[in-house]
Amino acid sequence: MIKKIALIVTLIIPVLASATIAYVYLFLPVAWPALRSDIVHFDVRGKMYHFAMLGSLKKKAADLEKQGKKNIAANQIIHEAHWLCINTRDFERVDSRLDELRHVLSDPAFIGSHDEQSAEDGSWGKWYTEWFFKLDASYEEIRILSENGQCPRYPLRFFDRINSPDKLVVHLRRLAVSDTDATGVDNARELNETISAVIRMVTRKQPSNYPFHPRLKKALTDFILNELVDPDTGYLAYRYRTADGINKRISLSMTFHVIQYLDADLINWNKLITTTLAMKDREFSNGGWLDNGKYVNHHNMDVAELFRLAWPYVTPDLRNAMRTELDKMLKWCIADSLQEDGSFKKAEFENDSVEEYTYYGTSFLCRTGYFDKRKRFWTNEDFPDAAKHKSHIVRFIRKHMNAGGAGGSYYRNALKQLGEI
Repeated sequence: MIKKIALIVTLIIPVLASATIAYVYLFLPVAWPALRSDIVHFDVRGKMYHFAMLGSLKKKAADLEKQGKKNIAANQIIHEAHWLCINTRDFERVDSRLDELRHVLSDPAFIGSHDEQSAEDGSWGKWYTEWFFKLDASYEEIRILSENGQCPRYPLRFFDRINSPDKLVVHLRRLAVSDTDATGVDNARELNETISAVIRMVTRKQPSNYPFHPRLKKALTDFILNELVDPDTGYLAYRYRTADGINKRISLSMTFHVIQYLDADLINWNKLITTTLAMKDREFSNGGWLDNGKYVNHHNMDVAELFRLAWPYVTPDLRNAMRTELDKMLKWCIADSLQEDGSFKKAEFENDSVEEYTYYGTSFLCRTGYFDKRKRFWTNEDFPDAAKHKSHIVRFIRKHMNAGGAGGSYYRNALKQLGEI
């Protein structure tokens, strides 16, 4: 395996050049520079190789999606392979997942295939191998069923492993501090995906027929406030054990996912928004808004929602600053991201499917009130092209609804936010 990587890296390094190296370093977990230099050097080379392989396969998946050929299996494997490459050093497992990805992309039997609930443990996400990815995929299906007044066919046995205050806290505490030197794994994404799915399920009591432990919500809230919220910034933060002690890295994504489900009076909104504004020019991997120095709709959506939630509670100066940034993001979205056909331009390094990226662009516009003046919390400005843009987006979504790489749930969420269903 090592010889294989060494050979490939020797061949591709002159071609990939410094931009790729910079990108890989960008996504290395903050604690990894504390590792021995020879291991870090090997990790970067391994990541360069696997990013190159994954990138070409992601393009094939996107091309199929654009052709109207839905491949949920490919989309799930892409997300897991991307996580393995960024958050672990398990390159043999990355190779295995990439081999499976090549298979599902080349076998016509996977076109139009559906995810299904497992009769064994009640989960969805059958092409994932990690529990936390299955948890996230399962919640999306549970949410759709709940909105239609339905419950899952099979019991959610997969959730039983955390369905008590003690079990939940032990599970989250294991993820809350990463020791990458000892384990080779950065727990950041697993923590984010896990806690965002759990807080939605428990707060919304979805599904209604699952016996959630009566003290589960309080245990979850207490853990978030006492062990994840960083008192210096108001943000939720990942923590890393290094030779120098525990280092923190605040997370825009995890903060967005969790804050909206906490009681507003438990949040220091002025501190949280001051932090958010201070991070506007930083990379997402360092708590900021940007990917590779540029806006992306996914992060802009998160920021816009934090601004919306905080608006009633912050000072006039902070409102003015938020108004300025919302205006910048909105102008970028309309001028640079939204396309004439109602699609959104995908960022070069974006990992999401066409369906997911369409949702994030649409959701950003909806959350800023671009299409609905009643939701325009930050400005009284009129947007004369909004109706035209909305019709283009709706037409694009309806045209591609049955080809969504995520199975169509993101498209349905986008139409719901647009008031079309």
